[in-house]
Amino acid sequence: MDQFSVGHILMIFSRVFEMLSFGIILLFVFKGIGVRYIFFVAGITLLGIFVSVINFFSKKYPVEYSFAFETFVFFVVLATAFYAFMEKREKKFLPPPPPPKGTRCPVCSAFVKKEDDYCVAREGEELLYFDSCEHLERFIEDLEAYRKLRNISLKRVEGIYRKGSRAWDIVENKIS
Repeated sequence: MDQFSVGHILMIFSRVFEMLSFGIILLFVFKGIGVRYIFFVAGITLLGIFVSVINFFSKKYPVEYSFAFETFVFFVVLATAFYAFMEKREKKFLPPPPPPKGTRCPVCSAFVKKEDDYCVAREGEELLYFDSCEHLERFIEDLEAYRKLRNISLKRVEGIYRKGSRAWDIVENKIS
């Protein structure tokens, strides 16, 4: 009887690991983590469920083996989540690429050249290049008007980058 109840407890923990893995998948979706991580975690979670179900119906291996496999899968999911969030964090702080050829400033419509002292506004992965820091400040002050005038999809500015600086600046620190 003791071994039977231990098996049930181990199976409950296995199901908890699976639910946590699906929770991590949902977290990836809502936090904008790359699709490759979502599919990898979903695939390995489904593999763990598949192995557990096959083991349950075949009764070929003890429940402890299934629990050990589920535990391994869960730790792989946690390691993947850690790596995915670290990669997203690093992308946030990397300097943007130089402005593509033909890029125009949304304020004055002048061409933004990589030789000039340009500025960049960021919302998530979307970048908007400006030919001067004054135009960036003017854009931030009257964001709604420029959004309508130039048909820009940027809803808010999360960070700004000035050519030659080492990192992105948070907008709240620069406006006040």
